[in-house]
Amino acid sequence: MVHRPVRHALAFALVLIAALSALRRGPRSFSPIPEPPAAPSPALVVDPNTASLETLESLPGIGPTLARRIIEGRSAGGYERIDDLRRVRGIGERTLSRLRPRLRIGARSEVSQEAHSDGHRDEVRHEVTAHEGERVGPLE
Repeated sequence: MVHRPVRHALAFALVLIAALSALRRGPRSFSPIPEPPAAPSPALVVDPNTASLETLESLPGIGPTLARRIIEGRSAGGYERIDDLRRVRGIGERTLSRLRPRLRIGARSEVSQEAHSDGHRDEVRHEVTAHEGERVGPLE
């Protein structure tokens, strides 16, 4: 039979060993609270009738070949509606649905700098739409 002080000493030793063992393993890694996704940068809205090769290539799903085909399609009368891009070989309904929010016929985006009171500047894209009868050309 073990005396009461010895039992207390054994219990204390076990607790001490468990604590040292936990410290040796290091702190538990808790998964941090996920941060909300960053706000997407303003999307460039382009007119397929006036956009440069580089601008077209920046669109999702458009590489150099499709960009060249879009530009070549301008010589066949251009694009009066977004759906006219279906004439371009390689642009199907799925690609067009991805592009649709980024395309406007007769529209362009302008980039401006927005100054803040603390002195830093943000790049902001503004969509500019042509008025009826107004020709919209490439940005300069």
